[in-house]
Amino acid sequence: MPTTPDPEKGDLEQYVNEQLFNGSMGTFTDHVARKAALGDGRRYAILYYLWNRDEVARKELADAIDDPGFDLTHHLGELVDAGLVARVGALEDEDGRQTFYRITHIGQQEISSDVQNITGSAPQ
Repeated sequence: MPTTPDPEKGDLEQYVNEQLFNGSMGTFTDHVARKAALGDGRRYAILYYLWNRDEVARKELADAIDDPGFDLTHHLGELVDAGLVARVGALEDEDGRQTFYRITHIGQQEISSDVQNITGSAPQ
């Protein structure tokens, strides 16, 4: 039987962590960081864009956003730090190599869950 947290002891977050995560998918703190990263509409749109693709070059993402004032590097970094997106391939540098990005398993779960909850049908 689950224990009930004692708010006076300040253990509500620990309670959620133990009851919901129990080490299976990171921690409550990791989950909150993922949700915070997705709280920005453009970052969410980037994740959704990656959801239907294997790997996407940074240049393709920049072209899809079509806003020179948007700090793509910052927002991709937030998604990478939250574990929703992974960098693959070589880093961009003087020899013209390109960085590619792909959605992670956790990122796929976030979008798939939303697709199912919003459309009422299982994602394809």
